[in-house]
Amino acid sequence: MQVTIRTDGSVRGHAPTTLLGQNLEVAGNTAPGLLSDRLTNPKFQGPANPLTGIAPGWQPGPNNNYAGLRFELTHGMSLSGEESQLIHNYAGRSSGGLVQIGRWLRAGERLRVSLWARAQHHPVTLRVGLRPLPARAPLYDSATVEVTATYWKPYQVELVSPQDDTEAVFFCYVEGEGMVWLDQIHLRPADEPLLREDILRDIRSLRVPVLRFPGGCISTNYHWRYGTGPQHLRPALRDPVFKWVMNYDFGTDEYLTLCLEQGIMPQISVNIGSGTPEEAGAWAAYCADWYRGRGLEPPPMYWQMGNEHYGAWELGNMSGEMYAQALREFVPAVKAAYPAARIIALGPETGEISPAKERLPWRQPVLDQAGDLIDLIALQIYMVGWAEDKAQGLVQALQGADKAAVTLQEAIDDCEAHGGGIRVALTEWNLWEQASHYDGKGFLEPYDVTHGLFVAAMLHHFVRLTPGLELANFYHLVNPMGIFISEGPEVKQTALAAIFRLYRPAFPGDILPVTVDATAPEGDVPAVDAICLQTAEATWLFVANRGASEAATVTCEGLTLAGEAAALVGDRPDGDFRPAAIPVQEGAITLPPLCLARLRLGAR
Repeated sequence: MQVTIRTDGSVRGHAPTTLLGQNLEVAGNTAPGLLSDRLTNPKFQGPANPLTGIAPGWQPGPNNNYAGLRFELTHGMSLSGEESQLIHNYAGRSSGGLVQIGRWLRAGERLRVSLWARAQHHPVTLRVGLRPLPARAPLYDSATVEVTATYWKPYQVELVSPQDDTEAVFFCYVEGEGMVWLDQIHLRPADEPLLREDILRDIRSLRVPVLRFPGGCISTNYHWRYGTGPQHLRPALRDPVFKWVMNYDFGTDEYLTLCLEQGIMPQISVNIGSGTPEEAGAWAAYCADWYRGRGLEPPPMYWQMGNEHYGAWELGNMSGEMYAQALREFVPAVKAAYPAARIIALGPETGEISPAKERLPWRQPVLDQAGDLIDLIALQIYMVGWAEDKAQGLVQALQGADKAAVTLQEAIDDCEAHGGGIRVALTEWNLWEQASHYDGKGFLEPYDVTHGLFVAAMLHHFVRLTPGLELANFYHLVNPMGIFISEGPEVKQTALAAIFRLYRPAFPGDILPVTVDATAPEGDVPAVDAICLQTAEATWLFVANRGASEAATVTCEGLTLAGEAAALVGDRPDGDFRPAAIPVQEGAITLPPLCLARLRLGAR
């Protein structure tokens, strides 16, 4: 296939870095994936097992007979007001208590056990330690903790792992007769902070420009104050949205620190579903004070007013008119406390009202009744579907990207017609084929070549849609549908990590419009798609050969091809990418099927 890419060298606009934004929704296993803690449910969030009285994630130990031991998940006694775990060794047996299996260790690492405990009646001796999964194997290491007070106190000991193990057992036993409540137990590397250093390193490699927090649907019941202050006082709460656990150990302080250290522009989703304007204003004031307390002026920050309240599924479902009224109450509270806020309002064309699910106008009432308060109108778009024929599935995905671009352009046109300089944001987007809550895989979306070419198609559309489109947040950064999967000893980098890294050097960049002469295979999806951006360092040409079977030999008019392309190449639509360096030969470059390539063409 012969392909010609043409440009006259003129600059049509500017592509901001905010088109490469990300989401960080603290739902399910997102926060645990960020934290360095090796234990699950360290704060003993219920409900208790009705047979044992023990919080989820924990089991009784060490024997097969637990007569003489009593466990109870006691409500209202913990430091945060939630549950605490009772261990009562009333028969005076040598030891008994809690175990947690499937813990991962690295050879030679020092691990710190931090726990909060209180005894009843008299001091209690705890033994904590690590051992292999086989019941008769020798211990790895253990230490004793003397719980000497009947009020909550912290205790710490260190353990050393003699070998790598992904199935290790952590245990906490009461030695002899005694009664003790545990508020929480943490097992962390002794030389590592609260957050995992490897996941922070991987996030840094993307150079994320803007990061939305605390997410989408979860934000409709997120109360920010729980995620501030000392971690040992923060609760783990039941989540009525996803029916998971709401983990507040990664909260506002940790989020703002991450943004500050990595040069990320913050984007906060305000709780309109179960919050109040006063709560939102106090959050904005807290963020402003957080920066001032570090000698910094509060930077520009996006503040998104709610999430998907136009949908019957959402906590706080409402009409467009009701949402406009909410904006008139929430936005002034946020702007008064954080003047540098850029306000994002929800802006689909229509919404639905439960239970009848009648489709009603949404965007127009919001623009008409609250447009003076808004900087951006937000859409959230997922392309969903399944195809047994994977080649056809790729075509459907690329058609979906084209449909998303049409929907975004319609929103841009409506904002321009309204006047006032309102722009569009795409605050969640992805291709959704497999992820589910019920499959036990943590809402995993396995990313393959089809997903990668879909992402490239969307990024190309984003560039063409500027300046009307200002912001786009991919869903999701860590764990649920994540670019990075942080579970166990190693953080897995999916195929999409390489794609976002491929595009990042060209943003922000001036846009050089290009036309592509190429054949269109089935489904009217062009086989080759391209964009061109220009920075102070170089001119960057991105070319995608989306065809599943035919190579594309590319020449250019208005650009001089030279050097070699950094490329990602797939063997099949549902396979993986492999990196490749593809040389330019005699002014042309031949891209294999299922290929995404970046050419650096030199400084302007």
